[in-house]
Amino acid sequence: MKMKRFSIWMTFCLATAGLTAANPVRKTMQAGDFDREYLVYTPENTRSRPEGLIVCLHGFNGSMENFFDDYPIYKIADSLNFLIVAPQALPEQNESLITKAATIGLFTGNNLFLQAVWGCGLKVKAVMQFGNIVLLDDELNGSVDDVEFIRLMIRQTLEEFALESENIFLVGTSMGGYMAYQFALKQPVKLAGIVSIVGSMGLNIRGMGEGMKVPVCDFHSVTDEVVPYTGSMENSGATVYLARPKQEVIDYWAQTNGAGTPVTEDVRYYPSTNGITVEKITFPHPEYEVMHYRMNGSNHGYFFRKEAGDCMDYVEEITKFITSHASLRPEGIESVPEQKPAVYPNPAYDVIRFGVMNGDVSIYDFTGREILSASFSAGQLDISSLKPGMYILSIRSDGTVRTAKLIKR
Repeated sequence: MKMKRFSIWMTFCLATAGLTAANPVRKTMQAGDFDREYLVYTPENTRSRPEGLIVCLHGFNGSMENFFDDYPIYKIADSLNFLIVAPQALPEQNESLITKAATIGLFTGNNLFLQAVWGCGLKVKAVMQFGNIVLLDDELNGSVDDVEFIRLMIRQTLEEFALESENIFLVGTSMGGYMAYQFALKQPVKLAGIVSIVGSMGLNIRGMGEGMKVPVCDFHSVTDEVVPYTGSMENSGATVYLARPKQEVIDYWAQTNGAGTPVTEDVRYYPSTNGITVEKITFPHPEYEVMHYRMNGSNHGYFFRKEAGDCMDYVEEITKFITSHASLRPEGIESVPEQKPAVYPNPAYDVIRFGVMNGDVSIYDFTGREILSASFSAGQLDISSLKPGMYILSIRSDGTVRTAKLIKR
């Protein structure tokens, strides 16, 4: 099956060689009763079949072009040799809700347009503080099955590009983060991980309690003025409920994933010049870790970049998360089935131990560059000199070679 898929991919490459095509490419498909659109981005300078797939989900009233115009996620795709698919949400389908939103806009002075809305379980409840009058208590695009649309889009892309299904990641910003969580709870396609950037879980989200596990990387600011960290806000004399409190969201995934006791660190990867602080809270697990970056001082649309004087960089942190949970084979290294336990603990800090007492090990980064080559004895090796990140180990002992993925903290 893999040889057949490789042949399909080579045929695709040969058929398109020498042609100048747009990147990303706009595609359409039928999902339910709707004609749906999405973009497909092919990594630049790829010499082989892509390693995986990143599904990018735009925010409320956004567009599928956002991840190419505003958020440089394509840099991650290029560095990891991943495809990107970016679907487009539909306008609100409930005419009654559209009318309510317009009425509230007239009353509050805040226009509430519903031009691009995910069916992600996001229920908006607005209650007047005086008189306890309910202005709005509705779910946005509750009749649209966007979980099914995204599933069909993923399946079509896997077939078109002859990809394996082991490296599928969802990255959502704002309402796209809501959609990423909703898809993960139903998970009709096995996910390698999800990333939510200033998103949350809606009040009407479906699938909680079904036990679906997935690694989580969540970014959210306690000073977010659009998707409040607490889940609700005061606006024009009304209390507006928009999400579950973020702490509830993080605790849910940590418990569902069976993650361990949280470890907290102040993020100071780069000198900060703007006063924005970041606290990283990690609930460890060998497969299903939950990482929450709790920012303070940044607004909803702020994108962290080291060039802007931030203490961290979104692209770098998301890249590290994906490489930690993807099954990647560095170029030139043969894929050998791992015989567990090949190396432990994993993740590791200073010392790793092997399932054999003596041997040699080569350590590579995810680009295939050899970082360290050493002999070990007594079944262990000091790796304190390695930078935090994901590595591939080639372990040689007694005439056998084993590979293992290692996460260095």
